Order: sequence, then structure tokens, then C-alpha cells
Amino acid sequence: MADRMMLYRREFLRRSALAAASVAILSCTSATSVPPANGAAKSLTPVKGGTLTWGQWDKIDSIDPALTTGAAAGEIAQNILDTLITLDAEQKPHPALATKWTIEDSGKKFTFTLRDGVKFHDGTTLTSAAVKQSFERILKPELKAGAVVSLIGPIDTITTPNDSTVVFQFKSGYYAFMLQIWRYFFGIMSPKYMATLKPADPAVAPVGSGPFMFDSRSPDGVVTLKAFPDYNWGSETFKNRVAPYLQTLKFRAITEPSTRIATLESGENLLIDEIPEADYARLKNNSKYAFVLSPRASHTLGFSMNVAKAPTDDHAVREAVNWAVDRTSIVDKVFFGVHHVSVGPLSEGVWARDESIEKAFSFDPAKAKKILEDAGWKLPASGPIREKGGQKLEIALATFRSPWTEIAQAMQSQLRDVGIDLKVQVMERGPYLDYVRAYKHNMAATSSTAIDPDGILRVCYDSANRTTGSNFSNVNDKDLDALLTKGQSQELGTQERRQTYVDAQKKVMDILPFVGVMSQIRVEAMSAKVHDFKPGPDGLTGLPLNDTWVES
Repeated sequence: MADRMMLYRREFLRRSALAAASVAILSCTSATSVPPANGAAKSLTPVKGGTLTWGQWDKIDSIDPALTTGAAAGEIAQNILDTLITLDAEQKPHPALATKWTIEDSGKKFTFTLRDGVKFHDGTTLTSAAVKQSFERILKPELKAGAVVSLIGPIDTITTPNDSTVVFQFKSGYYAFMLQIWRYFFGIMSPKYMATLKPADPAVAPVGSGPFMFDSRSPDGVVTLKAFPDYNWGSETFKNRVAPYLQTLKFRAITEPSTRIATLESGENLLIDEIPEADYARLKNNSKYAFVLSPRASHTLGFSMNVAKAPTDDHAVREAVNWAVDRTSIVDKVFFGVHHVSVGPLSEGVWARDESIEKAFSFDPAKAKKILEDAGWKLPASGPIREKGGQKLEIALATFRSPWTEIAQAMQSQLRDVGIDLKVQVMERGPYLDYVRAYKHNMAATSSTAIDPDGILRVCYDSANRTTGSNFSNVNDKDLDALLTKGQSQELGTQERRQTYVDAQKKVMDILPFVGVMSQIRVEAMSAKVHDFKPGPDGLTGLPLNDTWVES
């Protein structure tokens, strides 16, 4: 633990030192490709073959689509598995394994017609039974896929009238189903493969119908995929709808940022996730590299606050934290201005985001001090940390990775200035999840990525999700639950639905179960030899690598 903290501290100081040197940085508000700085962009014809080596920012845990706990594993799963539909950059659904669908009974009934001629990697033919079995596997309590189960919504039955038709029936209207099922969590697996699994077994070598097939996982953690030569049912959202250009993909988790960038510069990896902002500033004009910048649609990056554990059970403490954090300083000095300051629960890029909430808090330590003082948190004569009824104002914050660790470390001195002792605990992912799901924390890294507020606000704040492990704030508010349930049953894109989620955001801000800091702009860095890598609509993961190719 000490070694890990030292690495994070070293990286934090490195960022801060470089920031102080006023290195210029490019920022963006929408998905942007930054080509190599070598004049006009090349017009090249894709070539087949080759290997893409990918250094990922997060640990590669289970690549079972329903059990992945991070985007790194998701990048792998979504290249192995196809989903019923895909979404484009405008959040419009397109056919994938399903060629058409109907939505009836006020969003309670969804009927999908499946594509003919689809084969899984093991030669099994796609039928409606495979779709039904894939979804029902997720729903089995033995699998413990609670966070993904919550995305399925109020499901009642899944039926298969014939081999090419599958019907999802819900207990109440759930139009947001279409905004969930394009995600890799709901990739369809071969029934032949699923027959080898017990209900609690993870899919360690999933068999799907995607453009790449699982090949191996080495003892040191490298996951290798091979092109599926028979693939010819790619979505219309891809230029290349048949077998991928690349022959091999190799994924390796490299969680230490400076090590990850070193592998790009040495040529060991052709693509890396989450290039440190300081290194982007240093390399963005180097013709050897290209970059893809995209907003991550998510809960605003920051920290959930446990509303049922002292001292964050005190609304005054939660409010004071929000006034005490200098978001602009953190974004500019720690992250080189790449990201954007964000206050409310929804980041940039999420539908129905209430921009008026962004003015709710600014940096006002004097106001934070007054709020704490009025709430009975007094400064003792013996030190800088406030006390109330003999209890020190100590907040236990749990984190396990960048950028939350850097944000937390920057917040430590800011909160101390108003009399709050923020104790940052940097953990490995497994112990972190156990700690947070047991509600031992006061603050924990915000989670949930989605293009729609249903996949964020309901996952993070519905009281039902206190048992699934995704409501890190331990919120239990009947009025908020009612709004989130109402939003599920309203037709997508309507003004009525938008107003419901504006009201839900305002209710969240009344409760204040989090402190938001920034909307993240993800920066993927790659060799200039890599072409046609595209971010997905949520900005968190790239699209399946159908179109991507590497110069020989």
C-alpha cells in the first residue's frame, strides 16, 4: 500500500510541477481526432493484417460482459460480443444482431427480429434462445451482476415466439431499455458455451459473434484476440462491415501512468488509454503520434458522500465540502485544463443535463467555514480540525485509481483550510469495492457512465440499488425514487421526460450526496501508424475495432 501511495504521490507532484511551468494545453468539447502534426492528413487505403498492442489504464478483471468492473475489460468484451443494437454519435439506435424492433404498450413491450445467418465463434447459429439465455443468465442472483441487473430495469418476462423473434415484457414502461442494450454488458453469448457454465461461473473465455475471437490470457495478464474470418454482419455504423482489418489484438493493463506512456514512446504499445495530461501537452505536436479526445458521458467526476455515516450524514458538512473545493484550480493545475469544471451530477454529453445547476457552487472557503460554524463544528484551541460533541471532523475517502486519486490529494489541503481532515485511502480495486459496498466510507469515487440520466441517476441514487452495490451514497429518498421511476416510463426525447430528469437533478442537489469536480475529456494516444480508431457514444470506450488498421 505504501509503495502504491508513493507512485500516486510521485505522479501527482509531477503533474503539479509541470502545470506550474504553464505548459499550454488544448481542450475540447466534443469528440475530436488530433492527427499527427505533419501537415495535411494522409489519404491511405486500409491494409489487412498486423497486431494492435494496447496498454490499458485500468486492471483487466473479468471479461465476462456482465461482471466487468471497469472500461478496460469492457474494451475486450465488446470486440468479442455483438449486441442487439448499436448507437451512433447522435444516440440514434441502429440494427446489429436485431434488424428491426417495435415498442408497444407505453414502453412495456419490446419485440426484436434477429438477423439471419449470424454464427457464433464456435459455429453455433444465432437464435432467439441465445438472446433469452444471455439476458436470463445476467438476472440469476448467483452471478451477482447487480449493477448490470439494474440497467435491465423492471423486466417481467423474456419470450421467444420463434427462432428469429425475442420479446421483452416489462412490469412498467421502460423506454430507456433502448439506451442500455447497446452496451457490451448485454453482448450475446453462444448457448453452447453458456451450457458449460454453472449459474455462478464467470465467462473467462466468452464466445460471441463479434469481429474478434478470444484466443488466450497469459499468466502475466495479456489478453489476446484473433480476427473472426467469417464475420460479415457488422453494423451500418461501420465502414468495414465484414472481417476486421487487424489480425490480432493484445491488451495489457498498465495502471501506472508514467509506465503506460513509456510503452507508447518505446513502441511496445501502439495505443494507450488515458494519456496523462502533462504528457499530452508534451507530445501533441509530435508527428509520431495521433490522439483522440472525447467527452466521457458519466456522473460528474468527484466523490459520492455516504449520507448515513457520520460526519457526512450531516448535510452541513456535505454542503461545506462543496463550497471548499477549488474545482478550477484542480482542473487547471493538476489536469492542465484538459477537462472541464462540473458541479452537478451529470457530466457534459449526458441528455437533459441541467446547466443552471452548474452555478450552484463556486470556490468560497469563507462560506464553507460559516456553514460549519453555524452547524456546531467548532475549531478547538489545540488544532486546525473542527470538532463537534467530541467528534473530530474527519472524512474517510476511498479511491483506487486516477484521476480520482489526484483529485482527492488536491482536495486534502483545500478541505483542511476550512477545518476538515480528509483522510485519503488508496486501495486495490477488490478491497476498495468491498469497503465501499459495506458502506465503511464517507467518500468514494463517483461511478456510472451512460449517455442518459437513467443510467446514471437511477444507478447511483435509487434506494433499491443500496443492495446491488451501486448506490455508493446510501441515499434512500422516496421522492427521488418516484422521479427516477417516472423517467423510466416516459418516451425518449420528450419534453416531459426532460423535465422529470431536471427535477431529479434538483432533488439530488437538495440532498447533496456527492461533490462534483469535473467533466472528463478522455485522451487516447496512439502511434501515427494506427488509423480509424473511434470513440463510442459515451466516450468511455472505443468502438469495436472493425475499421481500425495499422500501417505495415
